[in-house]
Amino acid sequence: MNREEALKKSQEGLKQLAEDLKNGRSDTLVQYLTMLSKFHRYSFGNCIMIAMQKPEASLVAGFGHWKKMGRFVKKGEKGIAILAPLIGKRSVENHKGESEEAKCVYGFRVVYVFDVSQTEGKELPDFGSFSGDPGSKLADLEELVRSKGIELAYEAIPGGALGISQGGKVTVLPGLEGAEKFGVLVHELAHELLHRGDRRKETTKTIRETEAEAVAYVVSRAVGLNCSTKSSDYIQLWSGDAEVLMQSLELVRDVSSNIISELEQMSSKQMQHVA
Repeated sequence: MNREEALKKSQEGLKQLAEDLKNGRSDTLVQYLTMLSKFHRYSFGNCIMIAMQKPEASLVAGFGHWKKMGRFVKKGEKGIAILAPLIGKRSVENHKGESEEAKCVYGFRVVYVFDVSQTEGKELPDFGSFSGDPGSKLADLEELVRSKGIELAYEAIPGGALGISQGGKVTVLPGLEGAEKFGVLVHELAHELLHRGDRRKETTKTIRETEAEAVAYVVSRAVGLNCSTKSSDYIQLWSGDAEVLMQSLELVRDVSSNIISELEQMSSKQMQHVA
């Protein structure tokens, strides 16, 4: 597969996604968001490509990376094509008016990754998972919210909402079960990170709510929670506008990835402290 074919495959996936949403079907988006929860460091376009080529993929890496982990790609296995950026340098003018070199993306090339099911060798460590109970991840998430200078309160909310974002303060209804509390808190944190600047004026309430719910879905799935929540019914918008959809989903990917990465770092520090 060459670069043009790879781009075409990604565009086809996005076009189908936009068409499904336009027709009131959100299953395709939920599938891609599930893929994003597994591969949050990849762009949404690459998640689409992985899902189209190997929808059952659970953990992917390049040939060399698997080798470093003591695993080897089985003979005859077909790689999963994704797009990797080509990084170069160019001269730019800094704030002092001086010329300096800066890294820039000047194109993309096709690279191949393989799912863990396509490899054999050394057993991978079991990082553990949750099923309906966020465990210590909930406390980590609460700490993460506060570390961003956002006040967190558990108080009654008028109007029946489970959570509310007020720009610098997040309120969650007390008494929610662990998994629901985790999802609501991620949803409101997403509002704080995505919808408290100029972009709030540029988006509809429906898009803002759906972006926040998409982030909640991705992060919850990433920590192993069951996500038979309102997400699958909630996510039906953009009116088939693929360009708006892609911009929105890249933002969902960025915010989700940052939250997941920060939670992983917090867990890692805790494990080192215990050790």
